[in-house]
Amino acid sequence: MGMRKKYLSSKQQIACSIIRMKKLHITEKYTGSGSVLHLAEIMRNEGARKVMIVTDETVADHGHTINFEEKLNDFDIEYTRFTDTDGKADDECLEKGFEHFVSEKCDTVMAIGGGTVIDCAKLIALRAANPSKNMNYFLDYTSSPKQAVPLYAAPTTPGSGSEISLIAFYTDQKGRKCPVFTPEMVPRAAALDPDFLYTLGPEMTSFCGMNTLTRAIESYISTYSERFYRDTLNAPKACRMVFENLYEAVLDPDNITAKINLLKASYYAGVSYRRSIGGYISSLANRMTELYDIPFGKACAVFLPIILEEYMPEIITDLAAISYHCDFTDDRNTEVENAFRMIEQIKDLNMLLGLPDHFEELLEKDINLIIKRTQNDVRICGCPKIFTDSELESVLYDLTYKRKH
Repeated sequence: MGMRKKYLSSKQQIACSIIRMKKLHITEKYTGSGSVLHLAEIMRNEGARKVMIVTDETVADHGHTINFEEKLNDFDIEYTRFTDTDGKADDECLEKGFEHFVSEKCDTVMAIGGGTVIDCAKLIALRAANPSKNMNYFLDYTSSPKQAVPLYAAPTTPGSGSEISLIAFYTDQKGRKCPVFTPEMVPRAAALDPDFLYTLGPEMTSFCGMNTLTRAIESYISTYSERFYRDTLNAPKACRMVFENLYEAVLDPDNITAKINLLKASYYAGVSYRRSIGGYISSLANRMTELYDIPFGKACAVFLPIILEEYMPEIITDLAAISYHCDFTDDRNTEVENAFRMIEQIKDLNMLLGLPDHFEELLEKDINLIIKRTQNDVRICGCPKIFTDSELESVLYDLTYKRKH
């Protein structure tokens, strides 16, 4: 089953042309227990003298950086640890990180952490190579920054796919999550090391899985998808792996095989998503994170089935194709029925995982702000359908109604 023919608005055509002109840097991938140590070997071969390890306190407390640091010692490579990431890539974090890189005379950046940590590392590495540039420059997707300093990543959670993508999310002074989009900060190599997953609890696992599922589906239904067909071919595979492994990993936190498969699914979703620039689902989820500190994956779980229904009928062919790949289809059903079957499977998975279908935190007074930020966010995204403000308002008010009832 193939994709539908997709047409772009004038703004989308311009954005897509710019994206296609930018050279894509391919990230080398290493998998398996201890694969993070291969990154130290690459750094040695590349002549690294001092590595800045970007992580957070939780990851450091779990000892996830120790083996890598010991390997650097074996290779006589100096290192310094930066843990002041504080859950978001904002000005304070990035300025401290940049100053740390410079004052410690580092030449390489290594990210060990979740999506936010990797985003911080990407932006620090980009700034280190472009010290005279500010965030406004990087936020302009038409800009051409210099290649980031050598950058490597090892995700400790399966979800964002940031270790492979061209995107990092910066939190501005108003608390808005803004995408920085440039291939110049794609990590040179990434390690999908299952040794990091043993401490990942059931709730966070469920959030990460829904993050992966959202990115995979959103990239596949994007109007950009057929322009980056080789990327988006990875999306159905990522979706199937989430459906086959997420509930198992949540049900049994010691099921490391299921967690490894989720880590691989996250990588595939990252490949699919890396040039698609998201859409309404991830944009609305970002608003929930900004305003109410709701985990991104949890917000995705709420918005994913709702927005997919709102996108109908534009995405019928695409959703039916994913449904077919996930083995949810029935030969007796129509394409429309198979597409809606996919949405029902998402709702069923949310229910199995104990995830909500609304937000207790969502306040009516914030709805206009959410709409304004979201519409500004998706201007160049490959959304299969552009919603009016009133359509978004209806979606958000429905969520507050569910909370009250």
